[in-house]
Amino acid sequence: MAGCGSSTSNNAPQPTGLKKRVLLSNTTAGTVTVMDAQKDLLSTKVLGVSSPTKMLTAGGTTIAMDNSSSLITVIDDTTEAVTFISPIGDQPFDIAISPDGKNAWAAMRNFGFVQSVDTTTGVARPVLRIGNARRLVMSPNGTKLLVFPDPQGQVPPNTHTFFVVDTATSAVQVVTDAVNLDQPVTAVFNGSETQAFILNCGAECGGANSSVTFADFTNPTATFAPVLPISVPGATVGLINGTNLYVAGTPSQTPQVPGCPFSRCGVLSVINTSALAAGTFIPITDGDHEKMSFANNRVYIGAQGCTVEPGAAADTVRGCLSIFNTGTSASVFPAESSFRQNFDVTGFQPISGRSIIYIVQGAELDIFDTNTDTPAPNVTQIDVVGKAFDVVQIDP
Repeated sequence: MAGCGSSTSNNAPQPTGLKKRVLLSNTTAGTVTVMDAQKDLLSTKVLGVSSPTKMLTAGGTTIAMDNSSSLITVIDDTTEAVTFISPIGDQPFDIAISPDGKNAWAAMRNFGFVQSVDTTTGVARPVLRIGNARRLVMSPNGTKLLVFPDPQGQVPPNTHTFFVVDTATSAVQVVTDAVNLDQPVTAVFNGSETQAFILNCGAECGGANSSVTFADFTNPTATFAPVLPISVPGATVGLINGTNLYVAGTPSQTPQVPGCPFSRCGVLSVINTSALAAGTFIPITDGDHEKMSFANNRVYIGAQGCTVEPGAAADTVRGCLSIFNTGTSASVFPAESSFRQNFDVTGFQPISGRSIIYIVQGAELDIFDTNTDTPAPNVTQIDVVGKAFDVVQIDP
């Protein structure tokens, strides 16, 4: 009798015990699967998550965006369990996470909401009203959240506007500048909490000119670098590595760029962050560029809705993936099977300590060797049943 009720259930789900784990979201299956990133295998640990797409991880917590409902799913990385399924004000179009993993943010374009969720309790806080909120960018220490309206839903003067949210107070700062901003769509922080490179989509998004602007929003009125916006052919995604800012986009005019090997190209621009000047313009695949990653001196650029063209070998095509080798200054356009249904690139995850990167393209998971820029030769590629969308590594 003394022992009644003291035992724990042996039926409780147990963590996999894997040392290097990656989470893979599967939209149509409604699952997030734990992967063994040392052996490149799917584990038997599958979490039920409603239509998961984009995922972010920080501080031992992963959040997953829902493709069809007004939800954010919170996953505990240690226990490999869903801890909360948090209702929010509307369907999310983008998410962000604080560096400590304690707060998630969602942009809800249709209703014009931005909302945060306490990931330790699953409770959603009151919404902030920001019209057409489409993209979110979190500062390195999590004190500022940049919010960018959907360019397709903007009318003057909002074509020159983005918003800065103080994450501690939820105060919203409106930044509007008709000279330095032209359909701003995203940003890349330079390591500071209050300085970032603003990517202006320009003509690609219905504006005038694509460019990059260095902004300081320390004060209520944001200030811009004392130089004109840096003109680039396209700007919808970027990342910083060292003193180089890599920016990708697709020019709206033709011809595209000198050296374009295809009927239509996007452009990767290399900007020196010290001189605030653009250097090399590199041809890449066209399309809507929203994904970029860096591994082994290579810049991986992913697009959606690209122009698919015949490959050099039979039954192959050039898809939406471009790889730029910063050491050799050479670009690679991997050949893909022509039997795939689509070639949209939606996820990148370099695997730490290995020359491997996981790439989600065409709703499949491709495991690439970062030395050869080809599918890893000693790895059995995984056939995903359903539609893979994103991958995140949750271990060092």
